[in-house]
Amino acid sequence: MNPCIILGLDIGGANTKAALLKIHNEQILDAHSYIEYFPFWEKTINEIPKMLKRIVVNVVEINNYKLKEIDYISITITAELSDAFQTKKEGVLTILAALLKVFDKNKMFFISNYHEFIDFEKAKSEYSAVAAANWVSTSLFLGRFVSDCILIDAGSNTIDIIPILNSVPVAFGKNDVSRLMNHELIYTGGLRATIPSITHFVTYKGNNIRISFEKFALMSDVHRILGNITEDEYTNDTADNRSKSLEDCYARLARIICMDIDTIKSEDLNLIANFIYEKQIEIIIDELKAFINIHKDFINEFESKSLFIITGLSAEFLIRKALEKLGYNNIVTLEDITNIPDHISSSAFGVAGALYFQLTKKKRT
Repeated sequence: MNPCIILGLDIGGANTKAALLKIHNEQILDAHSYIEYFPFWEKTINEIPKMLKRIVVNVVEINNYKLKEIDYISITITAELSDAFQTKKEGVLTILAALLKVFDKNKMFFISNYHEFIDFEKAKSEYSAVAAANWVSTSLFLGRFVSDCILIDAGSNTIDIIPILNSVPVAFGKNDVSRLMNHELIYTGGLRATIPSITHFVTYKGNNIRISFEKFALMSDVHRILGNITEDEYTNDTADNRSKSLEDCYARLARIICMDIDTIKSEDLNLIANFIYEKQIEIIIDELKAFINIHKDFINEFESKSLFIITGLSAEFLIRKALEKLGYNNIVTLEDITNIPDHISSSAFGVAGALYFQLTKKKRT
């Protein structure tokens, strides 16, 4: 098989991630990535193709490739759940129509929740099969490197827990709701999670105080204050549309207990931020315990201790910390194993790599 150039797209409700891979004989020869914050709920239909064209410029053309040189466009879609759309069907079909305005229909392939890539027309007729299937492609990609493990992908607002056995995902759930029921999807993350979704109270001056349910601050403010993310990694909009500076993060956090930076010290806000962070870790620990309990038979398949492979923006400060508190230390990163260049765009690299491996498998058979 000649060198293959694949553009991987993970089209999310808030962030669209892109990865360009040049692969030959299962070796990555060149790799680039790009992420664009594109909140679908604030955009119009006409803006989606424009966003896709910007991605072409920022990950294809800027790296001295041409769109016509791309052999395949490998795609996963999760933006259909955005409340920009009344239904998931509307979301998928709207995004497919936008993709068709930018890319060659014959080059586009979509990961499905039954572990196969399908072409454009099949994706259009089987829209539910391609909705929120990003976890499938990432796990299939990893499965080419590690046959048995638990992959945990922690992003800006969700965490995927994916059991992999004999190189394929063996999740009980196949869609968002069934994965939530089986503790394979946790709706929390390092950026856009709201603080009332983590805790209804914080401690201040030795008192438990119920917090405001206004959208005064987000978990991105908490993690920025604690140094878990940088200002550049704070990719989402702020709650008050002010800057992502530490001062403005402190100001937003102060409002959750109806105070401001003139009336509360930064030291007290640091304590509040750490309290909220620990509450988020507790939620993740509880979900991990429930996952392990439900998947006992899978866990028992490991000959020795379970191997956890982590990726995503929030992997280190949410997942590694939670696993270590549970006593697990056999933890490695997806980036170290697969040699992809960054953890934030791992799902886009995953969908590109998974398509390549499916194509090579078909060539051999």
